[in-house]
Amino acid sequence: MFEQSKYQHIWYKYSPAIRVLLKKTENSTQKLQLYKHEFEYANKKDKLGYSFSFEVVNGKIANITGGSTVARDLIAVIDSITLIKTWLKEHHVKFSMDKSFELVMEKVELSQN
Repeated sequence: MFEQSKYQHIWYKYSPAIRVLLKKTENSTQKLQLYKHEFEYANKKDKLGYSFSFEVVNGKIANITGGSTVARDLIAVIDSITLIKTWLKEHHVKFSMDKSFELVMEKVELSQN
């Protein structure tokens, strides 16, 4: 067995809201305000910051930047929840979080050539 990473418990806590908001990305960008103190309490030594950005393209992670542990733990939670994972296999969504601790999920339109 492996030990749960530092931020996974936070992402599991918010996973029901993330699941609902993901479905709403079909119509508009969705935002979820998170709490800075939860992330700081989880890892007081993290000096790299919590900002990140990545895309999920048909269930595959792409274009990941920043916040390696925070993003990696969100990806692990997304991957472990069947309803979210299944929905993402048919969509292209960008996830990002900046220093204001707002998780943004937006549908990415594929360019037509």
